[in-house]
Amino acid sequence: MKFDNGEVNMRQHNRFFSFMLAILLVSGTILAGCSSDTNSEANMSDSGDTLSFSVTLPSFGKKIEDSMVQKEWVAQMESLTGKKLDIKFNYIPISEYSDKSKLLLASGNFTDLLLIMDKDLFNRYEAEGMFMDLSPYKDLLPNYMNLVSQATNGETKAIRSDGEFYGLWNINLPRQAKDKGMGVYTPATYRYDIMEQNGIQIPNTIDELYEAAKKLKERYPQSFPVNTLWSSFDPLFLAHHNGGAKIYWNGETYVYGPMEESHKEALQFANKLYAEKLLDPEVFSDKDDAVKKKIVNGTNFILLQSWFNFAAEWNRSATGGEKFVISLFPDNPKYGKAWQSINDFSTVGVDQNAVMVVNSKAKNAKNLIELMDLQYKPEIIEMVTWGIEGTTFTRNADGKPTFVDSIKTAANAWEEGDKYGMRASSSYRPGLQMAIDTMAFVDFAQNDLGFVNGNIVEKPWETAFADMPFPNEYTPPMVNEPFLEFTDDEREQITAVMSPVNTFVAEMQNKFINGKESFDNWAEFQDKIKKMGDIDKVLQIYDDALKRYQDRVKK
Repeated sequence: MKFDNGEVNMRQHNRFFSFMLAILLVSGTILAGCSSDTNSEANMSDSGDTLSFSVTLPSFGKKIEDSMVQKEWVAQMESLTGKKLDIKFNYIPISEYSDKSKLLLASGNFTDLLLIMDKDLFNRYEAEGMFMDLSPYKDLLPNYMNLVSQATNGETKAIRSDGEFYGLWNINLPRQAKDKGMGVYTPATYRYDIMEQNGIQIPNTIDELYEAAKKLKERYPQSFPVNTLWSSFDPLFLAHHNGGAKIYWNGETYVYGPMEESHKEALQFANKLYAEKLLDPEVFSDKDDAVKKKIVNGTNFILLQSWFNFAAEWNRSATGGEKFVISLFPDNPKYGKAWQSINDFSTVGVDQNAVMVVNSKAKNAKNLIELMDLQYKPEIIEMVTWGIEGTTFTRNADGKPTFVDSIKTAANAWEEGDKYGMRASSSYRPGLQMAIDTMAFVDFAQNDLGFVNGNIVEKPWETAFADMPFPNEYTPPMVNEPFLEFTDDEREQITAVMSPVNTFVAEMQNKFINGKESFDNWAEFQDKIKKMGDIDKVLQIYDDALKRYQDRVKK
């Protein structure tokens, strides 16, 4: 969508006041705590043999400039471009990245390159003249376009229906065999030593989970057996074949979760746990560290949801015989196998959680775009992800990279990898962070204690379902949903309706769970949602976008 100069100026004028208001609401400078300031001119240029530019990226705890792989990346880029690189890196801690990215974009003053880790934020600004349209430079992007062509719905995700595109998306190379395997990265976690001592089995159904929690409460009256990380009840919604408090694809059409009976049933189960003091009353406010402390000291025993390698970390650091097991979330027999929070890593993926944009004011666009395309070159993806051949990885009989034994057999492979600073390590993200080979995460994955197919197994969770066909009965339809493209006007309408509705629903969800709101008022709750915003209108917008998608893929 194009705008005339007056419209662009008005939008920039409005962004300036939004930015100034944001500044008044936060303390310190926009980039307090960052490793360097933004380039206020955003137009660092190419001076002959030197390519100078600025870039904003997230940091993950370590000083990236000191790492072996980062230095090798710079050397490789200089060799491939034939230019000396003069890069002004602006690193923002990942925990602050979302908020500070919004402030930068609101100000309109940001670096030559900017990694945006929020699809909605990107969509808000993509065609307002702040980001360079990269479609005229498509011929300079052979590596990127090659990977996009291999991805499911790749071109639909990477290129707008009008042929324009304002950023390059992160690309993930597959970590599973095609049509095989299942990546479940937020499983349930159980305090297995306590359950084993009390003769309690890992539950296969939500009713068994309830009974296990009751027995644990009887045995340990001061405990609250059940909690969850991130205050997330997604596993309950997924067990009831519901997408949660949002609009989601159910395999046939788009629906709004709270309007489904299954949504109510999931909350009723959570309320039963809460009412019987089986669910931790601090579930709505607990942070990661608090939950970890509780499950280690025996205040909690069951986490509805956790990150998959947390249990392994807790097992390694256990000092009192604690033992943690991860498992798929138990089924609700009424709906069949519980949907799991699955990622599809069986094909090349256009990862819409991160996109690199070029500031429209950047003067050296051609050189920057050529440099960006190099990040998708197979040899560069390998080096950034795996490190340096002979030092951090060797090759197996098939010629594929595999980490050296000193990394794979270390007590903590991720921390061992930090000595070199490749992408697969714990705290480093070398280069421009635009593409990775996710097979590296499997190669040095350490053993996890997992409950798989009714048995306790000790093997990497990454490989626990490697032989399972994909998709399968655990796969939510949302994993393979159509890729919708909304117009600016449609996005504005969706935001206008859904912002107040989402706030209201989040507040009411907690009240239904903790009993402050009766389920007798469920119909009234749904009526209030409809009065707050025209949900049917929003669903119609989704249907219209779906029709456009279907027409596009037919061509």
